[in-house]
Amino acid sequence: MSDLFDMQRPHERDEHRLSRMDRRELAARKKRAAKRRRASMIATLIAVLVIGAGVVLAWNTGSKFLANLSPFSSGTQETEGGIDFTGTGTEAVEVTVNQGDGGGVIAQTLVAQGVIKTTQAFTNAAIANPDSSRIQPGTYRLYKEIPASEAIEMLLDLDNIVGNRIQVIPGQSVSRIRQDIKKVTGFTDEQLDEAMSDTEARGLPDVAEGEYEGWLADGDYRFGPEVTAEEIITEMVSRTVARLNKLEIPEDKWQEMLNVASIVQSEGKEDHFADVASVIYNRLDQGWRLEMDSTVHYHFGTRTDATTTAQERDDDNPWNTYKHHGLPKTPIASPSEAALAAAFKPNQTNYMFFVTTNPLTGETKFSETYDQHQEYVKEFQEWVREQRANEEAETSDG
Repeated sequence: MSDLFDMQRPHERDEHRLSRMDRRELAARKKRAAKRRRASMIATLIAVLVIGAGVVLAWNTGSKFLANLSPFSSGTQETEGGIDFTGTGTEAVEVTVNQGDGGGVIAQTLVAQGVIKTTQAFTNAAIANPDSSRIQPGTYRLYKEIPASEAIEMLLDLDNIVGNRIQVIPGQSVSRIRQDIKKVTGFTDEQLDEAMSDTEARGLPDVAEGEYEGWLADGDYRFGPEVTAEEIITEMVSRTVARLNKLEIPEDKWQEMLNVASIVQSEGKEDHFADVASVIYNRLDQGWRLEMDSTVHYHFGTRTDATTTAQERDDDNPWNTYKHHGLPKTPIASPSEAALAAAFKPNQTNYMFFVTTNPLTGETKFSETYDQHQEYVKEFQEWVREQRANEEAETSDG
């Protein structure tokens, strides 16, 4: 019989010629080799799973966006025509992403509304797009039957938002924030007053003593077209509480930290926040009045050159820190997270004074003595004179 029809492998043919002892040794070697192959396969599988778990864990730790999504999900959700749409879309559809929705929830919502074909397609597209974790809450106008990658791109494009978008800038007061809410939503003062009257329902902590100032967090808010005034205020307060907890500020310090942070926010640039906070605490420790112009502006309104008049500084209102010792009655604005962090953990300095010598560039100078401070004040006053002279020259030229 020729080798062409001999289906035995060479080592199998040789095995018949081996002694009984040799055959036992060969069998043992085969057994050990098989065991090593199984061990190698298991080790490789474990390594893949560990690496994969590490990737998912790192992603979740950073943004929590890919909650319930995993590149190692079971199955591929194969459907007729594949797991993803390939067309340009059909009819328009509005899709709402709620606060706290992770990637898994968003994917399921998109599938349910016919935007994408499978959650697996969304998983693949989200992993491929590092910006996917930046999808924000809101109601978006999308199209049915589009590729998952395109759906993500549309969710990242703010022009696709429908409904109400409210932007709160750090340093804004409740009065200004209310104006913006009314402008965007059409709510009246009466509706906002009603919404804010039930402080417990809005989640306003007891330490605020019924005052919302400082508690409406800055940020970019996107609400659906059917949002209520109650929902807007609740969300803004909720973000502030979450921020205080994130910074691990004790609850009995919340109001004080918001108060200090609101002054820090109003008086300096972010680079100087921790030093400004140190001046506030140093003055309080020494029993000085804070004498912060920002607290005067809060009562009377802001001025473009950041100065106050003698009459304003002498006014007897509970926010005037030229007139009263201690912190103002309430915070004077909504502070950023950076300002809150500085208020909670200020720099340790001996600074007692500071002045922004150039408000346009934010250049700020700190000093430990009054004499040095006065030299810096002169620099600021010179800047003010130059600005006014320039304005007058432009007016005369025009």
